[in-house]
Amino acid sequence: MKLVELVGQNIANRRKLLGLSQKELATRLGITQDALNRMEKGRIAPKMGRLEDIASHLKCTVPFLFRRESEALQERAATIADILATLPPGGQEALVNLVADAARVMNFRKD
Repeated sequence: MKLVELVGQNIANRRKLLGLSQKELATRLGITQDALNRMEKGRIAPKMGRLEDIASHLKCTVPFLFRRESEALQERAATIADILATLPPGGQEALVNLVADAARVMNFRKD
């Protein structure tokens, strides 16, 4: 996958996760919906000066926009590990069980 496609896919995925339409995000960025659509499809690259604005509106960092899925997954795992490290052993076990239960519910709803 080309870098421009990766960035576009990350923008689209993050936008959808936040429940924003293309039109909403495009308006916030001061660009046309068509431009955002082409950006998300990897047909055009966002201007370097616009990356911070895009990241800000998507509530993420600029480096996040360049991450491959495997890197994003590793970052999420590290975040959970950081949270676990602040808890006593009993709290760690409880949180792991809570996450496992939530994952089962989410996978069940997906089917």
